[in-house]
Amino acid sequence: MKESADQNDNLGGRSPSTRQIYLASTTAEIWHDLVEGAEQEMQLSLEHEVEGYLVMTLIRYQNYAALKTHLLALDYLNAHGVGGQVRQQRLQQLGDISLLFGGLYPEQADRRMVSHDYFIKMGKSAYAAASMGAKQAIAEMFVKLSENFIALTQVLRVVHDYTAEQRPDLLEAWDLWSGMGDRDAWERLSHNGAVVPVTVAGHA
Repeated sequence: MKESADQNDNLGGRSPSTRQIYLASTTAEIWHDLVEGAEQEMQLSLEHEVEGYLVMTLIRYQNYAALKTHLLALDYLNAHGVGGQVRQQRLQQLGDISLLFGGLYPEQADRRMVSHDYFIKMGKSAYAAASMGAKQAIAEMFVKLSENFIALTQVLRVVHDYTAEQRPDLLEAWDLWSGMGDRDAWERLSHNGAVVPVTVAGHA
């Protein structure tokens, strides 16, 4: 199987024209609302700490331009070439990125010429390996992430369908508007009513 990163691709997917994304007051709330909505649609309830980890992962890796440069096979080798805390951190990152590629960015499978199962196997393995030697609470979390990996990718696939046309511009525009009151960003958020921003104090 071949894996390569395309620097010039654009995000595609189904148009969320039948849905509206209501922009909450923080980036965390955006992702939390999307994840909870996906769980409800799937009639699935993630454990609170697993759901929280998923939301934090979405926040941490919301810069898709940087994310898509990762070559997972190389990340795997780099993780296993070191020890201790660095190894755990690299394995965690590998699990996180595999999760996002498997769920939020499923088109990456075609672009890298791998199967979707590739991301699932890589992610489950990475989280399981990260649990070894970790402190008990952290180890338990990684085990849960490994065991629930498929369910997590399914939740993210629903989120993908919600946001396919808006991402990554949605969060970039939100950062510009909420941080600096950028009017152009507001127009992007409000364009055609696809996103309805909630006014925050300081930004009329």
